[in-house]
Amino acid sequence: MKTNFKFLVLSVFLVLGTSLEAQQLGEFKPKDEGYKSNKVSEGSKKIYISSFTINFEIYKEAVDERKATGFGRTITNAAKAKAAVGLATLNGDAIQSKADQLYAEFLADFKNKGYEIISIEEAEKTEVFKGWEKATGPKLFETDMTGIIAVVPTNYSYFYKERNAFSSKMAGFDKTPQNLSKELGDALIADVSLVFVFSELGTDWNIGDQAKVKLFVNYRLADAYAVSDENTGKGITAMFDKSRQSVGLTSYVNFTRGKLKIGGSPEAQYLGGMKSDLEIDGALEKEKVLAYSSRTRATATLMNPVVSIRGNNYSETTKWLEPDGTKYAEGMYLAGKKLLSHHVNEILNQ
Repeated sequence: MKTNFKFLVLSVFLVLGTSLEAQQLGEFKPKDEGYKSNKVSEGSKKIYISSFTINFEIYKEAVDERKATGFGRTITNAAKAKAAVGLATLNGDAIQSKADQLYAEFLADFKNKGYEIISIEEAEKTEVFKGWEKATGPKLFETDMTGIIAVVPTNYSYFYKERNAFSSKMAGFDKTPQNLSKELGDALIADVSLVFVFSELGTDWNIGDQAKVKLFVNYRLADAYAVSDENTGKGITAMFDKSRQSVGLTSYVNFTRGKLKIGGSPEAQYLGGMKSDLEIDGALEKEKVLAYSSRTRATATLMNPVVSIRGNNYSETTKWLEPDGTKYAEGMYLAGKKLLSHHVNEILNQ
């Protein structure tokens, strides 16, 4: 059953009156997969910010389950372990402020190079966005992904469609950026996604005859991160079942210009990302959350020819974290700025 996080979102944005100390980032390893990227900066001095998405993880749960078995005279019951970790406090005002700063500085970088920012009113006239919904920041809200909230910068407006399992899995075929660029006079289209998470699923090759879950706490800007819940399913049925979701999120700064007549590919595209996660120190201590449950076994003998095991073995561990809210938001800004600045400079300084 999918957890309802509305109560958590209401309680998580508590303002913490703490002093801001210097923060540090781990090693930043940028990567780009540019297709004709040297031509992205050529052409119209107009840019449209198609997306500026900032997602935050506030809760994570993981489950391991071992099925009941029977072989010969021996029976073994099932075991299940569940570990969960969440943020009990977070400074919502600080996060909104830092999101606003990231967006404002992103716009300023292009304005300072002579770019004109295309308004949402102009983009709304295109065929691309017919039937799409429109929203405007500032706001913090619960997404349709388990344990993920989003922050929208002040004065930023965007179009969206409700996600479903099929569209998220087919996202690789999306031609929205190049279609939009073509309709806007070959304008530069920018798409930004920043994914901030604090949990990491560990592995253990020596678990024995037990169910075991290991979660590590590690705050970072994620290169790639899979959001899933306990009911994640498999096969074609699960693809259309929103209650059995598994959504992949990625941090990136992508730029697209123009559309080729044959095939519909972009004339020029720059895909900016990272080779690995960018760790954020000073806001949340690293630690481990563990849950495990051993299976019970019984074997029939001549003295005891009938054996049975009732029920399942189950273990659950939940850890609530209380990070410094101001440092948490500042870490978000520093890591996001690192990614944005690097790739924006690659485009503007071509």
